[in-house]
Amino acid sequence: MGRPPVADRETILRAALEIGFSKLTMSAVGERLGISHSTLYRYFANRDDLAAATVDHAVEAIDWPVPVNGWREFLMEMARAHWRLHAAHLGLAREITTLRITSPALVRRDNETGLHLLGFGFAPADAMLVVDMLAELVVQEFLALPAEDGSASLEAAQRRRRELVDPWLDLYDARLRPVLVEAVSGPATSWFDRKLALFLDGVAARLG
Repeated sequence: MGRPPVADRETILRAALEIGFSKLTMSAVGERLGISHSTLYRYFANRDDLAAATVDHAVEAIDWPVPVNGWREFLMEMARAHWRLHAAHLGLAREITTLRITSPALVRRDNETGLHLLGFGFAPADAMLVVDMLAELVVQEFLALPAEDGSASLEAAQRRRRELVDPWLDLYDARLRPVLVEAVSGPATSWFDRKLALFLDGVAARLG
């Protein structure tokens, strides 16, 4: 019968997610699995092919919302789902924005979101704008994390923002200063929720 395979596609993708996108290489995956990295080329053409499949694996593991109570609540839940995806895989935002890969799972997700918005009466152009901008709102929050730092976290990024802002606070108008301090001192999700609400208010105004 021969020996069973030492690794299959599912095992490789799990190892890639454990390593993280910022440190993902064929050699790193091979080392983690205890196999020659050349074995991985039976399943993936190159590192970017592996990364794209790993993104798909991550996307498909997220519990994505379905529209129930209107477009606004649906988009809020979509934003939170995107947040969960990036929070679980901190190097993902940089992986996506380098434009080295395309994730079929993300493409399908964007298309499905756009179709739901068409169902809510959005014009096609508005639907695509909203899909694109909603994802970008989340991605921007996670790009601040240094790609080379495996211990990076949202909390560390927020502390770094505060360190950068503190020396220059006096340059801000006294009315703006406390708002800025709140933005860089509280949980990252709090300020993001305010930005998301402003974005959705703009969508509502455009629809109106």
